[in-house]
Order: sequence, then C-alpha cells, then structure tokens
Amino acid sequence: MTTSKKPSAFAVAATGKPVEPPKPHPFTPQLVRQAAATPPSLPKDAKVTAFATRLPPDMQRMVKLACVERGIRMQDAVYEALWQWLNPGK
Repeated sequence: MTTSKKPSAFAVAATGKPVEPPKPHPFTPQLVRQAAATPPSLPKDAKVTAFATRLPPDMQRMVKLACVERGIRMQDAVYEALWQWLNPGK
C-alpha cells in the first residue's frame, strides 16, 4: 500500500496547467449567462438529504461564524459552495 496524498478537488490538473472553464456559446443571451452565474436559491422547505463531512475544528468555527455574520444557514453556505465548485466558470 502506498502512502500517496489524495488529490485535492481544488488542485491544478495533473498536466500542471490550470484547466480553463468552458466559454459560453456566443449565441447564449447575456442575461441567461448572468443568471447561471449564481446558484438557484434553496427554499427553506426544499426536500434535502443529510450530507456530512469532516473539517478541522478551526475551519468549522470559521464557517459557522461567517454564516452568522451573513445571516445565512450553514447548509445554504455549503450548498452555494458546492454549486459553484460543480459549475466552474458560471
């Protein structure tokens, strides 16, 4: 068994060059491109499922504090971060 590091989801691709996000089709209206840049809102009564992850305690406190300062739920912050990660360049 090797002890190689797990690849980071935010690391540069193995080629050493950053991966360019795809450019929108030139015929896509600008308004549609702008609307796609923000994640759709998650209604408070939306059907959701539990999603657990492990974070260092300091990071968890930072996330919790940032959510309190912004007046948002932690699940909304995670939802937005994951949406942006899954939709790069939008």
